[in-house]
Amino acid sequence: MVSPLARWSSRGALFAASLILVGVGLHRVASFPTPTAINLFAVGGAVAALSVLLGLVSLIGIWRRGYRGAGSAALGILLPLAVAAWPLTFLPAFLHLPKINDVSTDVAAPPQFATLAKARPADANPASYPGTRVAAEQQTAYPDLRTFVVDRPPEETFELVEETVRKLKWKVASTEPPTSKPARTGTIEATDLTPVIGFTDDISIRVEGVGGRTRVDVRSASRYGRADLGQNAQRVRRFLAELQVQADSTAPTGIASGMRSLRAARARSLVKKVKERDQQKAESRNKRGRDQSSAQRARGQRESLR
Repeated sequence: MVSPLARWSSRGALFAASLILVGVGLHRVASFPTPTAINLFAVGGAVAALSVLLGLVSLIGIWRRGYRGAGSAALGILLPLAVAAWPLTFLPAFLHLPKINDVSTDVAAPPQFATLAKARPADANPASYPGTRVAAEQQTAYPDLRTFVVDRPPEETFELVEETVRKLKWKVASTEPPTSKPARTGTIEATDLTPVIGFTDDISIRVEGVGGRTRVDVRSASRYGRADLGQNAQRVRRFLAELQVQADSTAPTGIASGMRSLRAARARSLVKKVKERDQQKAESRNKRGRDQSSAQRARGQRESLR
């Protein structure tokens, strides 16, 4: 006789795994609503936990009464554990990182969401910055997230920021370049997806010229959930690292102009030297020609005298 509990354990495990995998696929590929996907994950997790419990109870009956179905019971236990293996890797982050979902390089005056505030669903987290508690917890957990300052004009820095966003493959929602006259701050708003499940996070970048230098601030915030498990901080770090690469790989406009002027001066000097060399060669050839002509005339006169 096959243990009924073992049979239901395996069925529940297969159902839970299918429910979770389908939810992930639909949310990632087909823009499935995030609240609905979260509900599917919750139902799948509950069914998976029940399947493990049924599997364990069925193993006791199989051991005591000699029922068949050990394979089904094993499937009901191991399959949910395999599905839960990846979420369990985030357990240390959940236990040790702060329960925040919004980080910024400028916690005193973080970049704001304008276009993306309108795009956020009604049941999503508020678009406004959470406040001093979140700022204090961020500074304790992520003290390395600071404003990026560069000795370049805002217009040139904005181009570096745009290239950085393209490199990171963020989806741009709006862009407004900075201007000097009148003075206007440049902004970029974009979205990015978390790995695997594809939760949408919003990003706001501010490019502002201050005292001959340019400040770049970036803010990343989750649309859903209280804790981001460090995803927003990692995203800001990737942005700052890539922006530094872009800044190091290109010369500022003033330096580039100076280098172009130096190369042009060197080219003019080289052309002048070549012309002078050619002129000296031509004069030398003319002198040799005149000397040869004088010698020929002298020989002709001597022959005439003879």
